[in-house]
Amino acid sequence: MTIPHLIVANCPRCGKVFQKNLRNQCSDCSHGLDSMLNRVLEFLRKNHRSSCEQVQAATGVTLDQMYGWMKEGKLFLSDYPNLHYRCASCSSPIRNHKLCADCTYRLNKDIRALKEKEPQFGLIRREKVLSVAGGFQIRERFSGV
Repeated sequence: MTIPHLIVANCPRCGKVFQKNLRNQCSDCSHGLDSMLNRVLEFLRKNHRSSCEQVQAATGVTLDQMYGWMKEGKLFLSDYPNLHYRCASCSSPIRNHKLCADCTYRLNKDIRALKEKEPQFGLIRREKVLSVAGGFQIRERFSGV
């Protein structure tokens, strides 16, 4: 008969010791988050066109928590036209992807500029790799080196 292992950890939200689970938090915090999410969803059912700030004022849930639920797929932006989350680069409001259109354009422009410069640097890097890599090659086996 084997004894099951009890894997415990501290809850990242409240610090209590709990048995590890898929949500990685204690049951009290899980229930608390579930009730907050239900409160937000209930408010949004009644006030379909509310903004994030209005939802925060009415429910007391932080914007960061709502952004997390949006990214996790628990709050669907397609259902609520005035909800948004922040761009990962400039923090402007967006409704899809991780970056806004301006940041995406700027990032792509920077990548293109680097690729245009790479041919002059790429040749140097390849020569350096060949000289540094060394390694064993088959022709060395036959030449007796």
